[in-house]
Amino acid sequence: MLTRLALLFFLVTLISSPIKAQTTAPVRDPQALTAIASSLKALTGGTAVNDVTLQAAASYVAGSDEETGTAALTATSRQESLLQLNLTSGSRQEVRSGLLGAWVGPDSTTHCMATFNCRTDASWFFPALTLESLSSDSTIAVTYVGLDSSKGTALVHVRAARVQWADSAVAAAEILRVGTMDIYFDPQSFLPLVLDFNEHADNNPNTDITVEIEFGNFQNMNGGLVPFHIQKLLRGSLTLDLTVTSVVLNSGVPDSEFALACVPGGQL
Repeated sequence: MLTRLALLFFLVTLISSPIKAQTTAPVRDPQALTAIASSLKALTGGTAVNDVTLQAAASYVAGSDEETGTAALTATSRQESLLQLNLTSGSRQEVRSGLLGAWVGPDSTTHCMATFNCRTDASWFFPALTLESLSSDSTIAVTYVGLDSSKGTALVHVRAARVQWADSAVAAAEILRVGTMDIYFDPQSFLPLVLDFNEHADNNPNTDITVEIEFGNFQNMNGGLVPFHIQKLLRGSLTLDLTVTSVVLNSGVPDSEFALACVPGGQL
């Protein structure tokens, strides 16, 4: 009788306690961390960046649609960002807050982003914030890939991805896949020149849409360096070209700036 009760207790415990699995522990490669620290020193001069607001002239391309206008971009060290485009056909907006996100087109309809599209860094347009996150967050795995000439010249290549517990090893591997970012640094100055990651349709995490962010025209700002030219390419084609006109750092941007009504959508 006791044996049967013990077996029943074991089965009930097993069923009520889901197994958690993950692909790997977060590997924090010292060589990768050194490259990130060198880049942060070049960008910030040792001063922490808590938030940034950029104003820019913007050129937007989507297929045959080519528009110009202005952009306002805001981000914080709390994985929050807001991109506002004011273009000839109307306004566009994208907001991120942790694993929540939404985008709004010229028709003013809000579209909630799938969770798997919110696993890369929210501050993709301001590398100092991205690198601060990689440097301080022990749940992000960083690896040193080495010198890489795939961008046309030899650059230092570091890969990063947030490691998270999941209900299965397969789910954990998928979280790693959709959240992986590749950063490429100039080997002399260690300025970040390229950030690569993937986007996906909000109803399909399985088809990768390659995204490349290119940074250039770094200018001195309060003892640090800020990229005044930012380009976003989708599948190798330029979709957003930004020429920064003003930069405001550490102004105390509140969380309310990134408020949205969406709940996490999609899988992962």
